[in-house]
Amino acid sequence: MKKLALPRLTLLALLLGIGLQQANAQLYIGLHGGATVPVGFYAESRMSDNEWMFTQGHQRQAGAGTGWAAGVDFSYAMPFHSNLEILLAADFMQSGVSRDVEEYFTLRFSQRYNQCSRYEMILPRLRNIPILAGVQYRFPLTTTINLYGQALAGINLRYITPWSLSFADAEWNFPSDDESLLYNNVKVYTYAPATTFALRLGGGFFIKDIVSIGFSYNILGASPLIWDQTETVRYNVYGNLHVINNETHVDYYDLNPTLVLISLGVRLKAFSGSRRVQDW
Repeated sequence: MKKLALPRLTLLALLLGIGLQQANAQLYIGLHGGATVPVGFYAESRMSDNEWMFTQGHQRQAGAGTGWAAGVDFSYAMPFHSNLEILLAADFMQSGVSRDVEEYFTLRFSQRYNQCSRYEMILPRLRNIPILAGVQYRFPLTTTINLYGQALAGINLRYITPWSLSFADAEWNFPSDDESLLYNNVKVYTYAPATTFALRLGGGFFIKDIVSIGFSYNILGASPLIWDQTETVRYNVYGNLHVINNETHVDYYDLNPTLVLISLGVRLKAFSGSRRVQDW
């Protein structure tokens, strides 16, 4: 009897596998893109003369602007109910700074260094890559339009491109007398990446189960804004070149990316098995 147990279990497993495959194996692959709108502290851009966004602490405010996103998702219809799906999604989201922040930096530094022979400032871009898993439910409104809702959780990979400022032949006035000299400066802030817990709640419409119009609220997780500051100052005194290098490591306030995603996409049925279970 014991010798027959293993073959019987193997046969049972094969039968179960065939039964599940025949029950309802539907796999969809979707592509989507759209606009991202920052909300909360992530969008707040109040500035002051003593605090510069991304270069000094500013009470969690990021000054993020409207951006764009592109992503892919995979959904699998449950065998017992085709309207309930397991959903995997990954997105690339990027936004620059808001117009308020850009105008602030442009006005502040261009006025200070407009007499320089060279002046360049590069503002950072904020990038988030959420990788999420969850469920999606479709509710038929008409024969061609389905309403859907989804809830997902996972991780977010946050990257911020460097903030940099460089200029040449700036005038440096000595406080003790009327003499001055010219100097060059290169300053760069390099931000550390972060991995955080992420959550997405969303919904939208499927048209003919192919075209999707979606809206989602994305909480991408709070983590400290950490950066390394490097600055190189070069100046010439009586034919002698002097170079000053400064390096600073800063671990300041939390940054909490929170975005509304408005998307348009398409999805294709990659595989469909036969159905034996009646939909609810």
